[in-house]
Amino acid sequence: MKLHETSAFRMALRFAGLYSLIAIIALSTVYFVTLQEFKAQVDRELVHEIEDLTTYYNKFGKQPLIEHIKNRQQYGRRLHHYYAVADLDFNHLSGSNFLTTIIESKDNITHSLSFFDVFDIVHDEEDDSRLRIVNRKLDTLYLLTVGQSNSSIEELQEYTLSAVFIAVIVSIILTLAIGIYMSKQALNKISKINSGLEESINSNFKQHLVIPSREDEFHELTLKLNMMLGRIESLITGMRQVTDNIAHDLRSPLTRLRNRLEVTLLQSRSEDEYRHAMEKAIDDSSVLLKTFNSLLSIAQAEAGVRRNDWNEIDLAALVDELAELYQMVAEEEKLTFNWEKPEPMIIKGNRQLLAQAISNLLENAIKYTPSGGSITLEAHLLDDIPLIEVSDTGPGIPDKNKEKVIERFQRLDSARSNPGNGLGLSLVSAVSKLHHATLILLDNNPGLRAQIRFDQK
Repeated sequence: MKLHETSAFRMALRFAGLYSLIAIIALSTVYFVTLQEFKAQVDRELVHEIEDLTTYYNKFGKQPLIEHIKNRQQYGRRLHHYYAVADLDFNHLSGSNFLTTIIESKDNITHSLSFFDVFDIVHDEEDDSRLRIVNRKLDTLYLLTVGQSNSSIEELQEYTLSAVFIAVIVSIILTLAIGIYMSKQALNKISKINSGLEESINSNFKQHLVIPSREDEFHELTLKLNMMLGRIESLITGMRQVTDNIAHDLRSPLTRLRNRLEVTLLQSRSEDEYRHAMEKAIDDSSVLLKTFNSLLSIAQAEAGVRRNDWNEIDLAALVDELAELYQMVAEEEKLTFNWEKPEPMIIKGNRQLLAQAISNLLENAIKYTPSGGSITLEAHLLDDIPLIEVSDTGPGIPDKNKEKVIERFQRLDSARSNPGNGLGLSLVSAVSKLHHATLILLDNNPGLRAQIRFDQK
């Protein structure tokens, strides 16, 4: 993948644009605030100057003020300050004549202070910048005018604009440089992950990714990917194992079904013999259909397909119905069936799947418990969490095989002589996981205790 095609680079571009916009707004704000402050400072200086000259006039009179203006004009020119005194007919008396000319062109001269901005006027051989002027009447006889050049403000304005432009350009360049660097770093890490995934795919998901030493988002991502690869590997292994088991376990009934039909067709037989052969073929077909239905139920439970039709279920009522049904089956097998109806336990789930899972536990208990033994069905709350338990006095399951028997088509050697396909506990486990529950196999000494512990309260 090219650098400019990465999301990190595009994010860097967006960040650069956003950062530049923020920088322009911030620097422009500083620029305008500073400019306004400088203008306010000029006005304060002008007010101070004209107030000082007004005080001087009030104290000494007209002629001393004219002489004072002449002297102050010579000193103030170096600071770009200008002064003028004229009568009300705009006859210039002292100071800078151009100020009197400017005031003569204004209409709104009042007794109080009047401010003016003068543009594009050459008022001095060394200073042709714009002026800020303040004017006042003295005893309704004379006009006193003070002006100050805006050269310092204009210089500040030009300098600030240049600084803003340079700062924006530099910020864009630095942001892009940082973005490119970060993009390359992210691209390198992603390239390592991609290479690791390719190697894992080529090794049939047996090889996992190398976990980065730094604990960041890529470290977390690698851990999750390794979990996913491990899950895929286990699914592929389980699928391969299931395929082998299906081929092994279904080959016998299919072969038996085919042989029986072929033998039947070898010669003419009576109607009863044909009927008997067809009944046997139907029995073999039923075994095959039961196996495929169990596989389909397990697949649907593991995929969560049945979650769409969940409803509130009273586990106590469901277990009570199954207890009445299987109590008669147990008695026919000369087994003692123990059961006490519990208090209501409401959960959300699929009634059909839960009934099938509990039925599988009861059928296994009846199947493997010898005559004279006992079966106990319990349903109660354990720390406010529903629990269903089926216990028997049969041969039980060794600890080393308790995880193995939950896998599909796994049967103990001692159970090979009994009918079954090795999918009963697999279905119970899948249905339990679908309902946020756990299948736990414990020793009953003798026999087995199979518990379904729900996590939902």
